[in-house]
Amino acid sequence: MEIDNSWLPTLLCALNDGIKYNDRLKHSETVKDPEGIEEWILQMHRLKQYLREQLSAKPELLEQYAEYLHD
Repeated sequence: MEIDNSWLPTLLCALNDGIKYNDRLKHSETVKDPEGIEEWILQMHRLKQYLREQLSAKPELLEQYAEYLHD
């Protein structure tokens, strides 16, 4: 599978937003399974690391999207 480079900012922003949202959610009083949310956050971080590794093969893209790859 290949993803067009023009989708990378959207993909990375959605991933970052998902991490932020779920990190806040796991501290909510209404959450019954914070461990499940923590596992989901870990999966999203793994995906982000995978994308970072894939982009490292193309230094120009890694530099272009570096702001989206911070932790």
